Amino acid sequence: SPTQETMIASSSKMIRCCCISMNTAKQNCTSSILRSQNRCIIGSAARSATTHSHVHQSVLTNIHPQHLYNIVNNVDNYKDFLPYCHESKILQTSPCHTMMDAVLRVGLPGLSLSASSDSLLEERYVSRVRMIPASETTPLWTIEAKSIQSNLFDSLKSRWQLSLIDDHANNNVHGQQQQQQSGPSCNVNFEVEMQLSNPLISFTLDRVLKDVAKAQVEAFEKRCRAVPFDNESNNNNNKL
Repeated sequence: SPTQETMIASSSKMIRCCCISMNTAKQNCTSSILRSQNRCIIGSAARSATTHSHVHQSVLTNIHPQHLYNIVNNVDNYKDFLPYCHESKILQTSPCHTMMDAVLRVGLPGLSLSASSDSLLEERYVSRVRMIPASETTPLWTIEAKSIQSNLFDSLKSRWQLSLIDDHANNNVHGQQQQQQSGPSCNVNFEVEMQLSNPLISFTLDRVLKDVAKAQVEAFEKRCRAVPFDNESNNNNNKL
């Protein structure tokens, strides 16, 4: 009957309106969730970077500061002896050999690629290195490095300061009489500072920073003892 047809048409219209309303509500809900997620992502990206730093000090007996200075400056060889370092290359060096750019690819201790993997998360970055040899007025060898290209680190800085310990001071380190040394020794002050925005990586690396700094100094010391002083030099001829 016409009345039944009118009721059916009205019911169909109501169902269509209800479906449209439900779809609209679903779209609005989805949009709200996406906006909320975007705010979280944006808020996370805008979070200020956390800074972590550590200073490692030690005395390397029978190692001249100039020897260690040469070893530190020879970045090309890092991959052969430095823990967690898988790639190292000097990209360019200034004509006066006091500045260079170098690329490093390193594993990040404590951060595996997955729960079932022993492979470490890696970061490849470029640093600008400034090298300041000792002089008569400043008997201090200094190497400063700062990251200039990195996806992970907001900033990564390191500084080596090396000074000579003469034989007399060598025999009285920490106020205790020491056995006569055969040569000069090196006082090492190694500082490292990193800034990261990722809170998980920042927390993990902060826990191992002290051990990593110590391991690096020990690796350079071992390298000095393995490589004769006269054979280690910075001979890269690329120009800035």
